[in-house]
Amino acid sequence: MSRQINTRVKHRWLAARIAAAAVLAIVVGPGIGSAVADVRAGAPVFGDVSVFASAPAPGHPFGVAVGDDRVYVSTSAGDFFADPFNGGHLNSDDERIFTYDEAGNLVDTTVIDTAENSDMGLFGLALDGNPTATHKLYVADMNGRILRLDLGKHPAAPEVFSQVPADTGLAGDWMKAMWNDLVFDRVGNLYVPDDKPRIWRVSPNGTASIWFTDPRLTGFFGFAGGPLGGRIDPTGKWLYFSITVAADEPLTAAIYRVRLVDHPTASDLELVHRFPFDPSQEPPQATGLAFAKSGNLYVSLLGPNQVAVLDPAGNEINRISDPRFHSPWGLAFMGKSLLVTNGDLEPATNPDAWKIFKVYVGETGLPLNRPRISGG
Repeated sequence: MSRQINTRVKHRWLAARIAAAAVLAIVVGPGIGSAVADVRAGAPVFGDVSVFASAPAPGHPFGVAVGDDRVYVSTSAGDFFADPFNGGHLNSDDERIFTYDEAGNLVDTTVIDTAENSDMGLFGLALDGNPTATHKLYVADMNGRILRLDLGKHPAAPEVFSQVPADTGLAGDWMKAMWNDLVFDRVGNLYVPDDKPRIWRVSPNGTASIWFTDPRLTGFFGFAGGPLGGRIDPTGKWLYFSITVAADEPLTAAIYRVRLVDHPTASDLELVHRFPFDPSQEPPQATGLAFAKSGNLYVSLLGPNQVAVLDPAGNEINRISDPRFHSPWGLAFMGKSLLVTNGDLEPATNPDAWKIFKVYVGETGLPLNRPRISGG
């Protein structure tokens, strides 16, 4: 039974793609397609999806950040969960940070050195607010480190900004500590969800410590399934994060929030929303998060290949579907559209799926914290 469940987690739900394709065929079918096209020619409609950019090899775009008239995208070509029964999808070609202009043209590529036969790559991205000469992009390597990239005119090589402390006994093994997303607070601390399950806080000088943990954060697989995506809400008082595959209510996904205080306790943790598990479908598998200015929260869902929309009270109010979504992962606002990366967690190599999509949602994103970091 366990292998059957894990197989469903591994493979994309084909029926959802067929259904989505059928709906698309109806929308553009004879008799009504031209009318819909006329409406869309005049103004975009919520959920309109277009290809913003393609990612070159090694593909598998994960994290995404928007700023400085640029779009930054991280890759995770090495991924254990793309093929877990055969040792994962291994990568010996390093990972990349791709830089695009706002029209989707690739303007720069930074190679991030990773181990031979790596089975885990990069995810979270965060920009600081430093002036141009010292402006940096922070990159989460899910193997337990944060890199810092120089965005100046004559960039230096990427440097290690922080890593899992050696004295914790967790360093150097993503199955013990996996640093996923990156979220700056207003004073320059980075919050880092780790699905083991815990949330780390990294100070502006790079010192890392475990900030919060609770049994409710535990993932279904023990070493995986816990905290993954993270964002601070419009009030600035809460850190929201996703639980990809929960253990307390098996195979569901959840969005929690924890109060942004120095030493949060169990009473500071609140459930915002739970995505139920339907045994006839894949588990929902919540991953990336993005807040709109309105307080609506956008959540990527790997199982049905969709993006859910929650209102400020935590109620689901919409879903965005497209048959081209393959493991939607990272989310970031650009104007009134949402950029969605196609993680493509599949055993086979599928370059046609290595896309970053632009989805019109009709509202703007919540500005992210971009503090000035001394020494940066």
